[in-house]
Amino acid sequence: MGVVMQAAAFADRAGAEAWEAALLALRDAYVQFEATDPAPWSMEKVPPPLAAFASRRGATWPLREQSRFLLKGSFADAAEILRVDRVVFFWGNGFELGGDTLVALAEHDGATRAVSACHLRVHADDPDARAAELAASLDDEDHAGHYALASGGGPIPDDALFSISFEGGGRETRLVFDGSGMQDWAFVAALPQLDGEDPELAP
Repeated sequence: MGVVMQAAAFADRAGAEAWEAALLALRDAYVQFEATDPAPWSMEKVPPPLAAFASRRGATWPLREQSRFLLKGSFADAAEILRVDRVVFFWGNGFELGGDTLVALAEHDGATRAVSACHLRVHADDPDARAAELAASLDDEDHAGHYALASGGGPIPDDALFSISFEGGGRETRLVFDGSGMQDWAFVAALPQLDGEDPELAP
């Protein structure tokens, strides 16, 4: 079972902090809902926390499969939120995490870009050295072999669900992660190590 993820980038840190706070409040409300509702995964209604989240933004949360919050195990244990500078990541181990409904609401709240498949760009004075440093750190955390390292830029492979491209001085070196389950968790492990480097969501 692999990672499902939402990512939203903002023009400034304040916007990202506000979206992070909104997601934390939504997660808390959804955890409470899941713990008290007799059928929290039912498709007979939109869960009240999701309906309220959309309503506060003048929208309606649709009753459809792709807009559900459905993770493997309890939401309290599976849902994670991380802000790295101006980008907020929201993920879990499972199936659905709001889809394009949550993307649209992030954009309503000022996100300059919101996506469900995350490709990051990070400035580095020496892209090769920074990519090698991150790769070594992943290896130390038992993620060796769970990514591909490529120099020279070019198109992102079609099977890449996530990637981190270090760019600078006309050079580019990229770590690529597919959606196999082990590689996407390696991407998750890499995210906190980008804090302070102001990553951007690639177009």
